[in-house]
Amino acid sequence: MYLPHELRQDFHYLSLRSSLLEEISLLYGWPLAAGERIGRICRCRRLVRDFLAAWQRQPDQPEYPYLLGVLLERAGQLALTDQPGRAYDQAEQYYDRARKLLQRQPPGSYSRQQYLRPLLALLRLSLRRRQEERFYAWWDHCGGLRRFHRDVQALFQVRWLIVKEDYDRAAFQLRDLHGLAGRKSAFSPARARILSDIVTTALHGPGAALKGTYGPYVRQVLWDVLFPEKRDK
Repeated sequence: MYLPHELRQDFHYLSLRSSLLEEISLLYGWPLAAGERIGRICRCRRLVRDFLAAWQRQPDQPEYPYLLGVLLERAGQLALTDQPGRAYDQAEQYYDRARKLLQRQPPGSYSRQQYLRPLLALLRLSLRRRQEERFYAWWDHCGGLRRFHRDVQALFQVRWLIVKEDYDRAAFQLRDLHGLAGRKSAFSPARARILSDIVTTALHGPGAALKGTYGPYVRQVLWDVLFPEKRDK
């Protein structure tokens, strides 16, 4: 489904506008300041209302529950609600509904990438919530390596190692899995570079040479989440 320009702008407004910040938020959590949340709360509520109405008109359209899942996950991630756990529960339900609706579509109706979106979202959401058992339950339920390619497994392996602060193993995995990074891969070169920079900074400190180019603010956020004891001094 093609989103009109104004809706794409709305989703961009809700984002953190930095791939590194998004990864930091996923792996460590990173709250927005109260002033940064106000406009996003209003935008998110309006989008949820609009997509619910659109889904009622087209109940067999899988994109609507998927986008509702994205919005509810974003609400929990950015603390746009005082009940983030409930928002995440609803996001999971919407992603699962999108997955089931996609299964009903005739073969060839959607590309593999479109078909995998709600499945990857279910895995990402379980990681965000640090629900490892639920992550593997969804992994098996969605088909495991019969459904996902090795790149998806590699991406989440590295992410879980980072969440557990096992940075040496994460660095080894990144070197070992370098060949999996491809343009259309979930483990894209840009994603691999970001994960590598997080691991490198964790292992070698704020002065480490990074592969990516980041602004001072983004670098400072990375240092703050990795070295909170230095931030608090």
